[in-house]
Amino acid sequence: MNLFRSEEHVRNWALFDPASADGIMPVRDWVRYFGQGRHRARLDPDFVLKAATVRPTKDEILAGLGKGGPYWGTVQPPS
Repeated sequence: MNLFRSEEHVRNWALFDPASADGIMPVRDWVRYFGQGRHRARLDPDFVLKAATVRPTKDEILAGLGKGGPYWGTVQPPS
C-alpha cells in the first residue's frame, strides 16, 4: 500500500493503474476497512473457519464507504 498526499498525486504517479482507481481512499476510510473483525482475527487459530462469518461485515463496510465490485472482490457494486 502506498500513501499519497492527495488523489491528484496518486493519479499523477508514474505507476498509477486506472483499473485500481476504486482503491483510492482517504486514510480514515482505510482505518475503518482494516479495523473490521476479518483483519483483527487473522492470527486466531480458527480464522479460516470464521472467515465466512465475517464476510458480510466486509461487504457492509465497503458499501458504507461507497466501494464494491470486482476490485474489492464483492459480487455487487454498492447501490
